[in-house]
Amino acid sequence: MTDASLLDPARVAPDADHPLVGDLMRDEVVFCLPSTPLDAVAKLMADNDLSEIPVLIDRRPVGYVRGSDIVGQFVDGRIELAGSDLVRQTYVTSMARDVLRTPPLLVDENEPLESVITAMNRQGHTTALVMHEDERPVGMLSVREVAAFAGRPGRSVARAIDG
Repeated sequence: MTDASLLDPARVAPDADHPLVGDLMRDEVVFCLPSTPLDAVAKLMADNDLSEIPVLIDRRPVGYVRGSDIVGQFVDGRIELAGSDLVRQTYVTSMARDVLRTPPLLVDENEPLESVITAMNRQGHTTALVMHEDERPVGMLSVREVAAFAGRPGRSVARAIDG
């Protein structure tokens, strides 16, 4: 005998206009440690097209760093841009812990995209750390993934949020 819930069309073919975070997230978790120098954090952000990066200790999120905070440290003279590490040593007096913000935006991989976009907007985040039910990070959702979803033919983030 077949379980009738297995025949539910929403389970067989979920609504493409209302995906779950796990369907769109990037599978990698780009992060730094509290002791990571801010120039290295800036490079991680640039290399991964992020303006916000989570800070983890033992795979547990403790906060995040924003690119604008790194720029502020540069303006204050706490970071010296040195170009290549091979040419000249970088002198960094600030670490991620010096500009750490809390709390990071943590979302479940099974949350609907529209609720996460709403939370990102309300809380002023550009990145959400996607968590598995066992409380370990499994991916990230940034404005890049949201824009890629919105850019698909026939898709609209506003339509996804408004229902």
